[in-house]
Amino acid sequence: MPPRQTVRARQRRALPLAASLLALSLSLSLAFAGVARAQDDEDDGDDDAAPVVVDINGPCTLTVRDQVISCRGVAYMVFPSNHRIDFTAITETAGWAFSGDEDANKDGHYTLTVDSVLNPASGRLDAEGRCEMQVEADRRTVTSLDCRASTEGGEFILKASGSISVDDSGDDDGDDDGN
Repeated sequence: MPPRQTVRARQRRALPLAASLLALSLSLSLAFAGVARAQDDEDDGDDDAAPVVVDINGPCTLTVRDQVISCRGVAYMVFPSNHRIDFTAITETAGWAFSGDEDANKDGHYTLTVDSVLNPASGRLDAEGRCEMQVEADRRTVTSLDCRASTEGGEFILKASGSISVDDSGDDDGDDDGN
């Protein structure tokens, strides 16, 4: 297997949901490169593992401490280097991430136990909560995403739905079957 396919296979195995439901999104990976570096805060020598980033394009609403913030999309992010998973609400100026390291996927119903919220102004806040996502049988449509987290500073809520975008721009030969 060529090295490029080995890396792609490793990323897919790193997260079962990514393997069966989602594709790598280069555009958000570049847009959130700073967020990805900030998320990999462990000194484990594995800083070169590329995060898996997927767009969920559709309507979304982010509520921060009873204040609604304009949201223009959601990025589902997996960080293989530290085993963290985020749902990041993309606002006009930053991203607010619901983050955890325990997830489950069964029959199109995905859950993430949230243990922190990444606030673009103040960093990581300890939290308790969960994200629940329902995916259609076509594996390209999120019918609902509901993230709720409680912190000492208040409640954070993200609601979204939409299509899962597929961006194979990192695949330069257009051939994924190994030939």
